[in-house]
Amino acid sequence: MKILVNTGPAHPLYFPVVGLAWALRAAGHEVLVAAPENWDAVVRGSGLPMAAVSGPIEMRDVMGKDRAGNPLKFPESHDQMGGMTGSGFARLAERTLDGTVDLVARWKPDLIVAESYSFATAAIAAKVNGVPWVKHTVGPGDLPIVPALNDELAPELARFGLDRLPEADLVIDNTPPLLGDSIAGAQPMRYVPYGEPGLLPEWVLQPRTKPRLLVTLGSVQPQAGGLPVLVQLLKALGTLEAELVVAVADFLVPQMGELPGSVVAVGWQSLTSVLSGCDAVVHHGGPGTMMTCLTHGLPQVVIPGMGKPLSAIGKLAEFGAIRRIEPRELTPELLLEATGALLAQESYGERAREVRDQIAQLPSPADLVPVLEKLVAK
Repeated sequence: MKILVNTGPAHPLYFPVVGLAWALRAAGHEVLVAAPENWDAVVRGSGLPMAAVSGPIEMRDVMGKDRAGNPLKFPESHDQMGGMTGSGFARLAERTLDGTVDLVARWKPDLIVAESYSFATAAIAAKVNGVPWVKHTVGPGDLPIVPALNDELAPELARFGLDRLPEADLVIDNTPPLLGDSIAGAQPMRYVPYGEPGLLPEWVLQPRTKPRLLVTLGSVQPQAGGLPVLVQLLKALGTLEAELVVAVADFLVPQMGELPGSVVAVGWQSLTSVLSGCDAVVHHGGPGTMMTCLTHGLPQVVIPGMGKPLSAIGKLAEFGAIRRIEPRELTPELLLEATGALLAQESYGERAREVRDQIAQLPSPADLVPVLEKLVAK
């Protein structure tokens, strides 16, 4: 088979679908990734070829500006996030649609796999070219973006004779049952983390006499004004009897000022490479970060930002695998208490490992290859 993988230019969108792409490639199928031109280096780093369906696109531009380039006001509540996010991905689709339709017509894939945010281009291109397509969730807590997508894309849909986005022929859901309501009729699949390749840091293999914490606010939040918050977290956590690993973009490190002496590493860290050398994680609640930590069986302190999977985070807190702190309630004292409890009470680690084991029991990406082969055969 020839499979086209459609994605937007963002790590949290592309990384969760790499495992299935690898499984298809390992089974002898031809895989091609469709994405904006500036995503080429990331795709090549994952060992897959890519076709550019547009020029360079930055997600902050389509999310933060309307079609005319005017800045948009950030949502004031979590409930408003679905509409703004859907409109943003519609603007991404508007810029990638013609290139994707043309690529499908020329490359003639047997199947299109699209992640569950920038799938609009894949849905339209598949319908126009008579190709089945699959929607692949990127983790727990997908926002309700379809109504806003349909509204914002009305002109493009009408141009192709459509009044709404076509439904997927199959939905792949990589959220473990513990963390969310199952999508009706969806095919479950194990979440398999992917991280950018690179050398394993020496400190990961070094024996440690203190617990080691990884601290991160993800790839977007520090660049969008969240760096001072990260510095405040580190200053508070620096008083613990623990080692700190700080995952942040390399170019932001000089802007952080003097860091606690307990920091053993700072800069961009591939989570799949370094989590085996950590005992717990403090982070922003991004679904990719959270799921990668869970697959490693690590307890977490989660400070969820806007648009994060609040339901899944709540269920994990209730289950006892994480501690949740609302941003408006965050104080150095509360952060120290929550993090100290994670390190002192074995129950958090036990619950986290239970979630890890539940994830491992779900079908692997390799198990889904025959499912997709049967879908195409029909």
